[in-house]
Amino acid sequence: MVVLCWMSYMILYVGKKTLKLCLPGMTASGILTEAQGGVISSVFLGSYAVGQLVNGWLGDRLHPRHMMTGGLILAGVMNVLMGTIPSVPFLDGIRVPLMTVVWALCGFFCSMLWAPLIRAVSTWTTEEIAQSSAASLSATIPIGTLLCQGIAAVTLHFADWRMVFIVCGSVLVVTGIVLGILFAGLKDHMRVVKAVSMTDVPREEAANGVVRTAPLSFLVCLGLAAASGGILFNGMIKDGLDEWIPKMLTDSFRLSESVVAVITMILPLLNIAGVYAAKWAYRRYRLSELGTCALMFLVSTLTLAAVYGILALGSTGWFPAALVTLLFALSSSAMLGANTMLLTFIPLHFSKVGRASFVTGALDCLSYAAAAVTSLITGWAVDSLKWSGILVIFTAAAVCGAVICFAGRGKMAEKYKELDAA
Repeated sequence: MVVLCWMSYMILYVGKKTLKLCLPGMTASGILTEAQGGVISSVFLGSYAVGQLVNGWLGDRLHPRHMMTGGLILAGVMNVLMGTIPSVPFLDGIRVPLMTVVWALCGFFCSMLWAPLIRAVSTWTTEEIAQSSAASLSATIPIGTLLCQGIAAVTLHFADWRMVFIVCGSVLVVTGIVLGILFAGLKDHMRVVKAVSMTDVPREEAANGVVRTAPLSFLVCLGLAAASGGILFNGMIKDGLDEWIPKMLTDSFRLSESVVAVITMILPLLNIAGVYAAKWAYRRYRLSELGTCALMFLVSTLTLAAVYGILALGSTGWFPAALVTLLFALSSSAMLGANTMLLTFIPLHFSKVGRASFVTGALDCLSYAAAAVTSLITGWAVDSLKWSGILVIFTAAAVCGAVICFAGRGKMAEKYKELDAA
């Protein structure tokens, strides 16, 4: 079951990153302007954020198998539509609004996987398996991103950007159908248990096919408030900044497009190290999840401050560019490690009261909302602040993330004791 969940989320990224890879070809062909492409990208992130909240709530009520396979298939269909809409002549007048709606729907359908996936792993595996598989599940993000880039590169060698959408969308649809069949083979293992309120079932009956679901008011605590603050700053840096790293390298060091493309492919691969580094620190030094996040934010603070120093010196050449790329890789890896703690390890605790999916969706919603706003603001502010000014803002965000996570450790520990008692 864990392998199927891993495959599901990895393949999702094949259809989630297509617009970013196709946008240069879309603007070059005159289908979209850069401003329109930016709007569509932000609409996707906003739709994904809202979808995380909605689907996180639904994920505690509907079968994860149906939501995960349905999300893959529907997101694949939206990708195929993005590739076919520009080829239909009578849609010329409404092409851009229609593509915006389709990509917004794609964002919503993509949000149908992560929260139900966390519920599936926390409900139908042991606590030991859930903890050990948490890091590998987060590693699907960079691996899936690399797979999407590889498919796009091969497709663009033989066809144009339209075919990239169609091929990637087809991969999602076929994978969704296959995984749906394989998940069906686990139906006896993935039984749907009856969900009732914590006050409606005696404690001794909790193990007899019944899950005791906590009311939403039970989730309100300073520990989760600190996690919410942490995920906001994590989303700003992990997704908001990462979107602009290629542009920053091009503007600051005059790198060629081919060099930037190689860097763009290397960074996700290096991010995997951050996932396992966070897990290692969490276990080796017996840190809490928020304590590990504070450490990861500190690493990001130091690396981003170093990048600011290099940009402020105005150094040029391959060595400063390589050094900045390495520092960005360290920062990005640390943020993916913190993201793993916030969106995987912490929600697993709430499976005890039937709220793993909702907590995951709510936190992921905040992450992508922060990324969407950050991406827009960065695009507007870079001309006036320059990249060195932008780095100051992101460094300050990393400091705030570290402080909030460090301050919330004790309150989150109290919440865990409350969960155990419940």
